[in-house]
Amino acid sequence: AVQVVCSEGAQRVLELVEMGAEFTRNKDGSLHLTREGGHSDRRIVHAADMTGAEIERAMLAAARASPNIDFYEHHLAIDLVTGQVGGSKVVLGVDVLDQRSSGLSRFVAPVTMLASGGGGQVYPNTTNPHVATGDGIAMAHRARASIANMEFVQFHPTGLYTPAKASAGPLGSSNRRFLISEAVRGEGGQLFNLAGERFMPKYDERLELAPRDVVARSIDNEMKYRGESHVYLDISHMDADAVIGHFPNIAARCLDEGIDIRNDPIPVVPTQHYMCGG
Repeated sequence: AVQVVCSEGAQRVLELVEMGAEFTRNKDGSLHLTREGGHSDRRIVHAADMTGAEIERAMLAAARASPNIDFYEHHLAIDLVTGQVGGSKVVLGVDVLDQRSSGLSRFVAPVTMLASGGGGQVYPNTTNPHVATGDGIAMAHRARASIANMEFVQFHPTGLYTPAKASAGPLGSSNRRFLISEAVRGEGGQLFNLAGERFMPKYDERLELAPRDVVARSIDNEMKYRGESHVYLDISHMDADAVIGHFPNIAARCLDEGIDIRNDPIPVVPTQHYMCGG
């Protein structure tokens, strides 16, 4: 994976541009680069602070324009259809529920690909949508496909902490936390405990730019050691116009909670983000 990312990453980004993805650019038209944890240089192409949404928009538009791709929205996969071919168990398609009509149908195919996301909803704090309940992994397991690397779960250091969600339990949409981009730390954001002490210097010499697993564990340790429910991510010492220009979506979402990131620290907690296995 490291080899692929390092050797093909730039080309894949340019393919997204060709698909129509509109990334943030410098005044000379070149792609603007930001920095995230674990990086020694600026190398992250972004679309303000909604990069994932922009990539999704561009890829969906390209897929909808393709004559070889049909979309079946509001159709929920129930289980894989399996059978025997040459003495081996194979997948022949999938049984599907139409959520609007409650009708059942079967899609038969020579090749079936599962791209169903993870199971973030089993965690009390997650950035994942309410549909990320691990159904696809369970279907694969029932079909006796190989399930691997499920122990590797990535926690993002900074999900927005809101007291109303502090007691949310698993399998409820109320446990979803808004992601405060790692780029906030890449652009100079600093972490403080509730006593106003900047604590990353005692955990790692790279401070807030340590890799996200290090930062997430450091925040978790700080919270448990001090008995606190969250920590603060502060970027108010940076130029206010630059902060709003780079993080308009984060600024707007925080303002909904009464937090002006130009002046106020952002309350954050580590949050389940990616399931690396499947």
